[in-house]
Amino acid sequence: MRERLATDIVVTTCERLELLRRTLQYIWDRTVTPYRLHVIDDASSNAAYLRRLRDQGKVASVWLHKRRVGISAHLRALERIARSDPVIFTDDDILCPRLEPDWLARGLEAMEQFPKLGLLALNNPQCNARRSRGRTVPGNPVTLCRNVPGSFVFVRRAVLATCHVADGTRSPVKALCRLAARRGWRTGYLTHVYCQHIGSRSARTGKNLSKLIELVPATDSNTLEPPKGFRR
Repeated sequence: MRERLATDIVVTTCERLELLRRTLQYIWDRTVTPYRLHVIDDASSNAAYLRRLRDQGKVASVWLHKRRVGISAHLRALERIARSDPVIFTDDDILCPRLEPDWLARGLEAMEQFPKLGLLALNNPQCNARRSRGRTVPGNPVTLCRNVPGSFVFVRRAVLATCHVADGTRSPVKALCRLAARRGWRTGYLTHVYCQHIGSRSARTGKNLSKLIELVPATDSNTLEPPKGFRR
C-alpha cells in the first residue's frame, strides 16, 4: 500500500465541552493512520480549553467564531481549513471505533476503491436505522445511502468545490449529499464500521433533543459488531 499524506479531520463544537473531550480523546487513542486535527468552535465558552490544546500540539488548528454561524458555514470553510483529499468532517458527540486497521484507514481505502463516492460516513446505526434508506450489497464494504449522517464524513474536495450549501440550511450534510448526487456522485457509509453517538443536547437551546444516548457498542472492543439492541 502506498504511503498516504496526513488526512485532515475537522470537528465542530458549540458549548458541549464534556462531549467534545470524549470525542477528541477517542480520536487520539484510536487513530493510527496519519492525520491533522482541527476544531471549529461556534462562539461558545470553550476557547481557553481549545487554545491550550493547540499550544500543546494536540490539535493542528483552532477556529473561533465570535458569533454563531452554523454548520453550513463550517462546511464551506473546509476547503480553506484543510489540505487533504478527502477531508473528514464530524460533530462533537461521535466516538470513533477501535479497529485494526483503524477506522481512518478503512475509510480511505473505500474512497480509493470507489472513486465515484463523493461522501462516505462511518455507520451510525441510530441515524441509518431511522432513515432505512441504505442499499446494502452482501460483502460490499460500502452501503449506498442518499442521506449520509454527520458521523466522520469523508468528503472529496471536488464535492466541496462544486456543491455549496446555503446559510441556515437545517440539515447541511444531507443537503450536501443531494447536491453531490445531482452532479453524479455516490454517497454512503462504511457498512461494518460502527461509530457511537453519545449525546443529543442542542447547543443552541441547551435542551435535550431526545433522551441522552449511552449505548454499549463494540467501539470498546476489536470486533465489527453493531451496538447492542441495533436491528439490522
